[in-house]
Amino acid sequence: MSKGSVSEKIFSSMAGKGKPVDFVLCIGDDRSDEDMFEAIGNAMSKRLLCDNALVFACTVGQKPSKAKYYLDDTTEVTCMLESLAEASEASNFSMRELDEAL
Repeated sequence: MSKGSVSEKIFSSMAGKGKPVDFVLCIGDDRSDEDMFEAIGNAMSKRLLCDNALVFACTVGQKPSKAKYYLDDTTEVTCMLESLAEASEASNFSMRELDEAL
C-alpha cells in the first residue's frame, strides 16, 4: 500500500459515487510522496476529478518532483495553510451573511 494507491482509491471511489473530487491539496517532502503526485496526474488524465477541480500538488524543498508546485520549507507550508484557513473562514462567513439576508 502506498500513498499513491490510496489516493487513486479515493478518487475512483468518489467518482464512482457521482461525487468527483473538486479540490486536492497534496503536500510532501520525500520519495514516498512522488507516488501520490503521480496518482493526482493520473486521476486528472482519467477524468476522475471534476472538470474544474482545483489541484495543488506541492513538494517541500526545491528538487526534481512530479509535483507542480514547491514550497521552500515547513515555515512556508504553515504560512500557506494559515492563509488558506483565513480565506476559507472569510468565504464561509460571507456565505452565512448572505444566507441570513435571504
